[in-house]
Amino acid sequence: MKKLIGILFILGVIGATFWRMATHEEPMHAEDYLQLGIESGTSGKHEDAIEAFKKALKENPNYIEAYLSLGNAYGNTGRYNESIAAYKEGIQLNPRHQEVPQMEMNIAWIAHKTNDNKTAALYAKKAIQSFTNRNDYAGVARAGARLRMIEEKSEKIIK
Repeated sequence: MKKLIGILFILGVIGATFWRMATHEEPMHAEDYLQLGIESGTSGKHEDAIEAFKKALKENPNYIEAYLSLGNAYGNTGRYNESIAAYKEGIQLNPRHQEVPQMEMNIAWIAHKTNDNKTAALYAKKAIQSFTNRNDYAGVARAGARLRMIEEKSEKIIK
């Protein structure tokens, strides 16, 4: 009888240990929130994506990729001012980061879309310079095409 009780006790301790391990959640890190936000945005849940990107930035305020993704999510919801603010904050944190030219292109696109051609041209030119500094000539071509489109639109408005 004592052996049976001892075995049941040991099995209970083992079971409790496995239960605790199975239900214990690891804290999420900025990278986890970024991935969650990307998955949410991909499935069309842009508000959920925004919240995930904000949590990523709360975990790591210097996470440039999260600023880019947050700006994209805001843009997908039509919140253009917040989108531009997110991009600009990311750019300001690290102007040499590899995502900066894309953020500049996105600002140019939003400004162009909202008929702010002066800002659109400014950020398209910044993107051209950033891509040039990185020897990314495909990026230079994309930014140049965006600038031509902005300038053509501006000329039509003037005429």
